Amino acid sequence: MTSDPPFRRRWPWLGADLQTVRNVLPFRLPGIPPGSGERFEIALGDGSGDRLVARYHAAREPAPAVVLVPGLTGCEGSRHVLQSAGAFLAAGAAVVRLNLRGSAPGRSLARGHYHMDSVGDLADACRAVAELDAGTREHGIAILGFSLGGALALRLAASPGLPPAVRAVVAVSAPVDLAATADRIARPRNHLYERWLLARLREESEPVWRRAPPAVRSALLGARHIREFDDAFTAGKAGFRDAAAYYASCSPGRTIGALRVPTLVLHADDDPWVPPPVLAARPPLEIVVTRGGGHVGFHGRGSRLPWYVGAAARFIRASASTPPGSAG
Repeated sequence: MTSDPPFRRRWPWLGADLQTVRNVLPFRLPGIPPGSGERFEIALGDGSGDRLVARYHAAREPAPAVVLVPGLTGCEGSRHVLQSAGAFLAAGAAVVRLNLRGSAPGRSLARGHYHMDSVGDLADACRAVAELDAGTREHGIAILGFSLGGALALRLAASPGLPPAVRAVVAVSAPVDLAATADRIARPRNHLYERWLLARLREESEPVWRRAPPAVRSALLGARHIREFDDAFTAGKAGFRDAAAYYASCSPGRTIGALRVPTLVLHADDDPWVPPPVLAARPPLEIVVTRGGGHVGFHGRGSRLPWYVGAAARFIRASASTPPGSAG
């Protein structure tokens, strides 16, 4: 990463908020069509009968398949996922656009909803991807996760259940401390962001919480902060008594010292949603905190693609030569 060009914001995306919201503004951005690729389903091994849905794009060159994992309320059609998919496909790699359990494209296939303890779901997805074709079995998998998806990827990278096909992990704007992230998004300056996220969370998870007891539904609908939503709904679904226990157990920072593959964490120092990681970089972990970039923004000079796409691609290429199991 020392050879990567530094991130430099480009006009007019000069502040943290403009960097953050650009992907939801009605501008034309590079990327593949949302409906492209081969749709396939992934059976989960937890006995629930739930399935994930994903889109597969075949490789043109020998390289690790790149599994793109969206963040909170994101999906296969999120603009940062489409932009990243387009870039890796143009380079010849196979790409899988994964949807987490219960997200909109796969809502009819699951009675549950994703959370930060859904590490097994991501492991099951990687095992399924590893069997898609001979090239993927030979060259392995790299995971590129965004925000919550990046945090899940970090947890998997440190898990004894990490599938051997996974060769590298890149996490963009990932919350490594869930409690600190809940505190940050609850700041008054983030009021509109948090309202927007809560509305999307309620809509996305409605098929699950509609079956909950009246007290849970009432608390969830009355939640004004992400922490209150997690207290009312997410923590219980993940098997924890409250949000505090859920955050303490599921924060990726707890297990970052047990990473099993080369891992890159990319973060902006002005991310309005997620505080920069307080972690020590040592093999196999690399950390880059840029000056500016917002939350999953990184709209910089020299390219219409976000800066993290090139940084992730270079890291994945370098990691592809690392023998499995040699990290650390």
